[in-house]
Amino acid sequence: MNKHLQEMEDIGKQLGSFHLKVESNPRWGKSPYFLNLWVDSDVKLKVIDKYLRGIWLECCGHLSAFRTSRRSDEVSMNKKAVDVFTVYPVLEYEYDFGSTTDLLLTVVGVSSSKPEEKIVLLSRNEPLPIMCDRCNKQPATQVCTVCSYEDEGSFCDKCAKQHATTCEDFDDYAAMPVVNSPRMGVCGYEGGTIDKERDGIYIAK
Repeated sequence: MNKHLQEMEDIGKQLGSFHLKVESNPRWGKSPYFLNLWVDSDVKLKVIDKYLRGIWLECCGHLSAFRTSRRSDEVSMNKKAVDVFTVYPVLEYEYDFGSTTDLLLTVVGVSSSKPEEKIVLLSRNEPLPIMCDRCNKQPATQVCTVCSYEDEGSFCDKCAKQHATTCEDFDDYAAMPVVNSPRMGVCGYEGGTIDKERDGIYIAK
């Protein structure tokens, strides 16, 4: 056991950064949303937490947590990436313990070099081709959180006005913007503060 811990410590000293893939936790079904991040090995989990909130999640200051694959074991936000990912190459993450967004962080590569910033966005999925459910001609710009589980839940601007005449809740509280995030349409989430140019609606080419 002591030999194993020493080996992990030696590996950690040689690491400068991690390549992390972040995606919706597949235990709740497949999702097209993903991030590829280049993370400095000395970054604490609370910095990664702040980044995930900024690009995908933050709406009302909800609580969040990193957990091991056993889910019951919470990992301290004050731990460094190198101390966590050399032991647990896969972490689960939860934002908002009510209307929860569940993510999975997986180490897909390591490097001895360090990024210029603590966290660098390498890539992410492009805005999804979500079309208006009513006209099926224009990209959707809004979702109705009340009707999103029915046949018509996503609308272009023109059809959103029509939907508001039949759904009393739409103008009141249920209208939410289409954003490039697995938290779209949940709670009060209206979009991120990081990489805004790829956080908008689908643009047909």
